[in-house]
Amino acid sequence: MSQNATESKKRGARRWLKLLLVASILVMPAFSTAAYADAPVGTNVWIGSKQGYGGTAIFPVYLQTPADASNPGEPDYWGYCIENRVDAETRIGGTVKDPADFLGSNLFTDPAVQGKVLWVLAHSYPALSLQEFGAAANVAGISRNDAIEATQYAIWRYTDVGFDSAWNWESSDSETAYWYLVDGANAAPGMTQSDFEATVSITGSPTVHTAGSLVGPFVVHTNLAAATVTADPAHALTDASGAAIDPSAVVDGQEVYLDLRQATAAGAATVSAQVPGSSASGRILSVPTVDGGTATAADHAQTLAIIAADQKVTVAQAQVSWTALMQPELSTSLVDAADGDQVLPSNGGTVIDRISYLHLTPGTEYTVVGELMRKSDGSSTGITGTATFTPLAHSGMVEVTFTIPAGFAGHYLVAFESLYESQVLRARHADIDDAAQTVLVRHAAAGAAAAPATGPHAALANTGSAFPMLGWGAGGLLLVIAGLGLWRGSRILR
Repeated sequence: MSQNATESKKRGARRWLKLLLVASILVMPAFSTAAYADAPVGTNVWIGSKQGYGGTAIFPVYLQTPADASNPGEPDYWGYCIENRVDAETRIGGTVKDPADFLGSNLFTDPAVQGKVLWVLAHSYPALSLQEFGAAANVAGISRNDAIEATQYAIWRYTDVGFDSAWNWESSDSETAYWYLVDGANAAPGMTQSDFEATVSITGSPTVHTAGSLVGPFVVHTNLAAATVTADPAHALTDASGAAIDPSAVVDGQEVYLDLRQATAAGAATVSAQVPGSSASGRILSVPTVDGGTATAADHAQTLAIIAADQKVTVAQAQVSWTALMQPELSTSLVDAADGDQVLPSNGGTVIDRISYLHLTPGTEYTVVGELMRKSDGSSTGITGTATFTPLAHSGMVEVTFTIPAGFAGHYLVAFESLYESQVLRARHADIDDAAQTVLVRHAAAGAAAAPATGPHAALANTGSAFPMLGWGAGGLLLVIAGLGLWRGSRILR
């Protein structure tokens, strides 16, 4: 390979950025995409200045032409030469191609050779980190330039030479690493470009979402064993029932929900599905000899084989937003089940709490819990009732029944209600002065012995909660007699 004097030396510590290629899917309304693969055939890229030793090098590849070619930043991919006898061009645009569309005429035209080259790419640097590659090749601490040299020579061994040439090694480390790659490629059956495929997609629901609920589903598809799903800002991820899932083990076709059951404010989030690797690895770059030109079989610059760095991930994303939660509202009326009024016999009875609601989510299960309170001091009677229901509309009515035993004669009882969704309190109605949710248990009738009360209210019931009608009758008679005596006495004194 010919190229002018070395344009770059080893840079400082390597910092790889995870490439986040986005397949955006808006949820309101939702747009679905096919399984997403980054840098597909036909993608135009920009090739930066080579890095490595003077005779062997790796080329940074960018999806966007950098604003400053002298300081382009971290690349999206890397490229190795697969045409030793063709001049390289840098700071120039190229086009992603399938290996079958190779424009050259060397040994890479043989699919078997392509399989060996792809094996070398998959098992070398930067598909592996320097540490991983050094450990695999039994060259601990191998330098970046030596790793590049070993990989480039191993590729040319298959594309241009066809045998093990006496390469001009810069160090014994690169030679050792070279033999690791060649021996491995010779022993392996070879790879195809499809072995590098890493596809992922995520689609969202077109439903208008509201805080205080499970938002979804987001359906993930991938050709790999599993994807990792995250939300930004962070929210817990669940299945359709609200049970927590393992976000790092989301399989193809799985539905994922954002858990916003505790949220009340409007908001938005980006839901990402991520898989390791890149489908761009194993593809090739056709490069023209003049920037903006067209590469042809007769006139093209050095062709490159693309490889993604070890930390590369492929990501698909969905955007979702939700409106603020309209707080549920409750209003009630408490009546005697027997006749519909608000007065019960002194020995108790059954009352019905008719609870009207607003701003509930249709199709969501709720539970309403009612409790009867003494109006006199606000204390609980211990009498409760519950109802679980799933509304069909945002507004409606549900009934809760209470059974009032003997022992509350003479008391006003007031119903308090609490509304729950998945054990989360959504609304409460607790007004001790609300006449609509108040009933009176009559006093015991005059001359009649009230039924003896039992249970926790016995003491109250048996110690005068009813008016003492019999005592009033006897006392009244004595007062009348005494009055008559005083009246007669006053007449005598006259």
